[in-house]
Amino acid sequence: MTIEKIKKDINNNIGNEVRVIHNEGRNKIYECNGKIIEVYNNIFIVMSDDVKRSFSYRDILTNTIQISFKM
Repeated sequence: MTIEKIKKDINNNIGNEVRVIHNEGRNKIYECNGKIIEVYNNIFIVMSDDVKRSFSYRDILTNTIQISFKM
C-alpha cells in the first residue's frame, strides 16, 4: 500500500462512517466510530461524538491506526 492509494481511499470516503483503532502506545488502544469530515494534504479529520481527531496518512502506512470503511 502506498500513501497515494491511502489518500485516494480516504478521499473517496469523505462523509462516510468509519471505524478507527488507534494504538497510542503502552498498551493503550483508542477505538471510535465516526465520519471523515475533512481531508488535507498530510492529515484527515474524523468526527466522533462531537470530538474531532486528526490522523496522518502515514499512521495508516505504519499500522499505528487501522481504519475500516462502513458501506
